[in-house]
Amino acid sequence: MPAPVRPRGPHGQPMFGEAELATWGSRAGATLLDGLFAILPSIVGVGLAVTDATPLQVIGVVLLVAGGVWCYFIYCPVFMSRPAARNGQSVGKQIVGIRVIRDRGEPIDYGWALLRQLVVIGLLFGVLGSLFFYLPLLLDYLWPLWDESNRALHDMVVSTHVVRADQPGAPPAAPSGIQEQAQQIGLG
Repeated sequence: MPAPVRPRGPHGQPMFGEAELATWGSRAGATLLDGLFAILPSIVGVGLAVTDATPLQVIGVVLLVAGGVWCYFIYCPVFMSRPAARNGQSVGKQIVGIRVIRDRGEPIDYGWALLRQLVVIGLLFGVLGSLFFYLPLLLDYLWPLWDESNRALHDMVVSTHVVRADQPGAPPAAPSGIQEQAQQIGLG
């Protein structure tokens, strides 16, 4: 008996509840854009910190510290915890038209976004992954290429999916439970 096939959305991607999952390309594009927006203050800070003028060096160091705070504690957590139509979207995700939703349908709040972005992606896969030549981070970013649900490893850790955000409005409903998810892929 062949394995059940997950339903596909209008753009050919698998469905999660009523939402079509995001492609790996859109996720990668959003990550690149978010990386650029998040490290902008630090880039300016480095430029100023390496000058010969002491006042500019001080400003550069301040910008580097502020850039770290901006990147990890403000940029993604604040943007992703916006209410209603923009919930689950950083600026990069908004530009490419995708959003993060929690598996049980709850909105993304500041704490959940901080857990996902800083603790799991930044510390677990980034810092701890550096001990293993960043192989865990590379696997995390490439995992959606072969995962049936287009999920990265960090999505599995924090129980999230990244979906298309075609229509403004509330985030799409996720399947309400294991039984509904099993039915969706033909196992129930």
